[in-house]
Amino acid sequence: MSNESLIENIKKHGWQCQYVFDANGEKEDFSYSIGFEESFDHPEIMIFGLKRETMHSILSGIASDIKEGRKFEEGVRTGNVLSGEFEVIFKSVNEEFLPEYAGIATSFYNKPFRMMVMFWPDKSNILPTEVGCKLTVQNEALKIV
Repeated sequence: MSNESLIENIKKHGWQCQYVFDANGEKEDFSYSIGFEESFDHPEIMIFGLKRETMHSILSGIASDIKEGRKFEEGVRTGNVLSGEFEVIFKSVNEEFLPEYAGIATSFYNKPFRMMVMFWPDKSNILPTEVGCKLTVQNEALKIV
């Protein structure tokens, strides 16, 4: 996607979903927003380990919530993001990892910006940041927060 179409999408929708995958299958697929910071003064959001369409749908829901004034805070178990009673937690991405994991956003902003990983729970509503979580597909994300 060209930089011009990225800029157009952000002007039109306020954000764009960027999907990242490892063709070798060695790292987890992930998606992240570009434009939340510029359009809504909110950190960008990154999600690991779900299907592409699912990550886009979650980010789209988050974008709608942010447009309506909702703020997602770091380190707080948060409901009403996923269906049912499941909660998520957001953790800030260490700035040093932004060029590697969010290169297109880094190029777009060309200045410091905020990004958080949204961690989602296992079937027992235990988050990867908590002891006893049965998921491993977000382990890579744990290394960058």
